[in-house]
Amino acid sequence: MTTIILLALAIALFGLTHMVPVLPGLKAALKARLGRAYVPVFVTMSVGSLALIVLLWAASPFIPLYDPPTWGAHVTFTLMLPAFLMFGIFLYPCRLKRKIRAPFALAVLFWGMGHLFANGDMATVVMAGGLMIVAAIMFALAWKNHVEPPAHPQEKMLDVAAIFTGLIMYLGMIMSHELLIGVPVLPYILPG
Repeated sequence: MTTIILLALAIALFGLTHMVPVLPGLKAALKARLGRAYVPVFVTMSVGSLALIVLLWAASPFIPLYDPPTWGAHVTFTLMLPAFLMFGIFLYPCRLKRKIRAPFALAVLFWGMGHLFANGDMATVVMAGGLMIVAAIMFALAWKNHVEPPAHPQEKMLDVAAIFTGLIMYLGMIMSHELLIGVPVLPYILPG
């Protein structure tokens, strides 16, 4: 149970770190205080807290809370497509990113929802549910605070690159899920 508590704390750290970009006043103050160190510090905190979440999730005991529905894997498979498309959009300074404002938050929401349909253990519920709460707050704050990336001269072409990148990542995860996570995807999706 200690691992689950640490997992929740790692999610809180991830959440606090990711509130900075959607709180323009705080972001400006941190940039002024840290100067050129802002980006490396933010990236280190983001990647570090995410790595900690993954490690703690993997180390958590399997405590079943509910039996996922038999069709849950199909819902997960379906929701992962918009999750990866949103993540692809997040990676580029494209028009879609300006219109959506917080595609990373939507990617996390779709990912979390999907994984709650396929997994009913406590560690996954804490991880997916916790990250979904963080993502929902990020999305709401991005719209409330009018957070919008600046326009880019090639943003229409970058829309295509973003969608293509999202599709490639989606297909890549389908093929590598067993290697990376230990669970194959296709046997749960394909008939027979």
